[in-house]
Amino acid sequence: MSTIHQPQEAGGKNEEKKTFFARTSSGLVREFGTLDALLIASAAVFGLVFTILQFPWFYGYNPGANLTISLLIAAIPFAFLMILYWAMGVIMPRSGNDYVWVARTMGPAIGFAWSALYMFAVFATAFVGATSALTSGISTSFIVWGILYRLPSLVSAGNTLSAPAYGFTFSVGIALCFAALAIVGAKAVKRFLYTVWAIAGIGIAAIWGILLTTSTTTFSTKWNAALSSYLSYNGVTSLALQHGWTAAPVTFAASVIALPFTALFLLGGNFTNAVAGEVKNAKRAIPIALILSLVFGIVFWAVTAALTMHTVGSNWMYSLGYLWDSTPSVYSAAIPFAPTFPLMIALMAYPNQFLVSLILVTMVAGSIAVPFVYFWIPSRYFFAWSFDRVIPTSFAAVNKKYRTPHYSILTITVLSVIVFAAYWFTSWPTIETIGTFLWSFAFVIPGIAAMIFPYVKKDMFAGAPGWMGKRIAGIPVLSMLGAIVTVSFAYIGYLALVNPLIVTPTSYGVLVAAIVIVACFAIYYVGKWYHKKQGLDTELAFKEIPPV
Repeated sequence: MSTIHQPQEAGGKNEEKKTFFARTSSGLVREFGTLDALLIASAAVFGLVFTILQFPWFYGYNPGANLTISLLIAAIPFAFLMILYWAMGVIMPRSGNDYVWVARTMGPAIGFAWSALYMFAVFATAFVGATSALTSGISTSFIVWGILYRLPSLVSAGNTLSAPAYGFTFSVGIALCFAALAIVGAKAVKRFLYTVWAIAGIGIAAIWGILLTTSTTTFSTKWNAALSSYLSYNGVTSLALQHGWTAAPVTFAASVIALPFTALFLLGGNFTNAVAGEVKNAKRAIPIALILSLVFGIVFWAVTAALTMHTVGSNWMYSLGYLWDSTPSVYSAAIPFAPTFPLMIALMAYPNQFLVSLILVTMVAGSIAVPFVYFWIPSRYFFAWSFDRVIPTSFAAVNKKYRTPHYSILTITVLSVIVFAAYWFTSWPTIETIGTFLWSFAFVIPGIAAMIFPYVKKDMFAGAPGWMGKRIAGIPVLSMLGAIVTVSFAYIGYLALVNPLIVTPTSYGVLVAAIVIVACFAIYYVGKWYHKKQGLDTELAFKEIPPV
């Protein structure tokens, strides 16, 4: 092990300490409270901007499935996942939390490769998807306003703003703003979260109010008044029938098969654990953030979906989704713009200009926290890898003024530009569907790690507080949770992999995933060899929890 000289002690003695971590303390500050952790977790689960095409997308691909029913089914494995993350977040409250305990249970190389692939899937799908959704939200707002108020110039402007060049420029601009916010630190991040969630709350209340006070007859009348020159309300269903759509009864089985789609509505709440090293009173804050974010996500999506289907008509939504998803050329020939949720809600609010404006503005402004969280979280994994000396220790450097890992954040910014270029100018959107599978299936590894944790880390398990260290019939509760999570998410991943509507396996997509895994193993073992030559055994770091 290398020797690091610490500052002189109060007693006047220069004490030597040996460390295999980047330094003897993380340098991060615990500035996030319980509410902050809840807002971070919730932003990853739901945002108004995610509603733009989610409903026609879900119902078009899942005939006979009901989103509310599917959400209630998905709540079971997700509840176990959140409880598992609660336990491990309390036992090891450190940045990049799940990487920390997977690496210390299953081995550093596996932990690094798993977390890198996991972050790749999240970053390449969720962050890029959420940012592109913001772009779509802005262009959609122009289009909707132009359609409702007969302003062709706004429709044209909206179509122009949806072009790849604009999307790329806007996305990069957003990433640069996020980088500045992330570097400035926790106080700025908290102000940002509070502001955005206040706007989102107004938007959610307005949307639910409009849906509750609009009948199907009123909606169909307003649709015909505004859009009959393209396709009437009844014409949507008639056109779908002509091109192969048939109404299917809602069944429990169809709602189960739709679980991979439904999982995408709930994934992300566990991300609050990635900043566990910056959360005050983690033992209290983490379970509240994890469990309540899941509850809020289920309530938001279930209520919004149920009210929407009741208002627009379930068969109409199924047929609209079928046209949009399965026969896009037929749809675009009939209607030259996407069947967005903002369009539907704005139609219901029309002709009230204030309500229309409120909906369109809050859809975008109330959703900015969503891509920020997906941008911000990966930087904590870079920090954690670096702190364990898996990658260069410069990534664990913390800005002295703001107490943030600035090099990790800047690295994420550079990666953002690269991925955005791939998304907007290449076939990446079709390739990245493998990320949908990887994200759900990724939880199999933490599940396995939790199963074996009590047996391979007996000393850490012995110190687990409360129920986390208990056994039932001699079997650790953590092992039981791990087994349930492993089986549940393996099944959800399997359903995604065998459904061509969800995952489109491509040789390039598989190659990218394979490269990430192989590169991580190579980086780890090369780094281990390098540090060994310097007299430092980095594997010793994985026998301990990183310092606070």
